[in-house]
Amino acid sequence: MSIHADPAFYYPYVWGYAHERGAGAGVGANLNIPLALGTGDDGYLAALGVAEKTIRAFAPGALVVALGLDASEHDPLAGLAVTTDGFRRIGAAIARLGLPTVLVQEGGYLSEILGANLTAVLAG
Repeated sequence: MSIHADPAFYYPYVWGYAHERGAGAGVGANLNIPLALGTGDDGYLAALGVAEKTIRAFAPGALVVALGLDASEHDPLAGLAVTTDGFRRIGAAIARLGLPTVLVQEGGYLSEILGANLTAVLAG
């Protein structure tokens, strides 16, 4: 699953739409949750709540998180507007799943706040 800025208005523009749910034997195995540009903490965490329900229903043995720190309110591309405290809350929500988890940073560009946001996720 992926929570990200709406591709109708933001990179990558060509995939990540809510209706894209997988294909063939994988239909239903994909969940895209596109958010309006500028979505902040509460909107992001509401989407994460939907993802959490899906994860719990799937009952995986482990979780791999592609950690998109580019959701920051200070990211130069400005797709979403998650605060440092929002990243802490995201980390806490992931921890509440109680699953062995690997975090892989996959997004986040040069900004002064990048380290603080990563620290906040880990603290959560």
